[in-house]
Amino acid sequence: MPQLGPTVHPTGRTVLAVAAVVGAGVTWIALSIAESLAWPLPTVPALAAVVVGVLALVTGLAARWTHRAVQVRRDPIEPSRAVGLLLAGKAALIGGTGLAAGYAAMALRYLPNLDAALPRERVLVAAVVSVLSIALAVAGWALERACQVPPDEDSDDAPRSDPKGAPSPG
Repeated sequence: MPQLGPTVHPTGRTVLAVAAVVGAGVTWIALSIAESLAWPLPTVPALAAVVVGVLALVTGLAARWTHRAVQVRRDPIEPSRAVGLLLAGKAALIGGTGLAAGYAAMALRYLPNLDAALPRERVLVAAVVSVLSIALAVAGWALERACQVPPDEDSDDAPRSDPKGAPSPG
């Protein structure tokens, strides 16, 4: 019986580009509407940086653990856990990309007003959260890649090598 190929593919650049455009676009439009209606503009709480940083750290640790288990030791992982890790990686990658773009748009929006204290605080905190969101996206990318099952050493997909470790022809 032929073995089925992977049904879940790595997150593509198009998905990440859409997440970035949506994140930046929604933020820019929301801030523009708030300014035009003379609504009070939001501040970015420092807690946002802590939350995104903790998420990035946890996702990075999960990526490291999964890489060691799947790629290095080749331990079997329960299917439901593997799917959960994969979904967490994809969510962190896409969400981190959208958040990074949104917070970067907020920082850029207030960049011309650095002479006042509140816009300066908005730019600083938004920039920090944007950088931490990039870290979250990178950790999500690493987790997603760690979930890829390496080919069996006995299968035709595995590279062949001679005893010295050099690849053998064909």
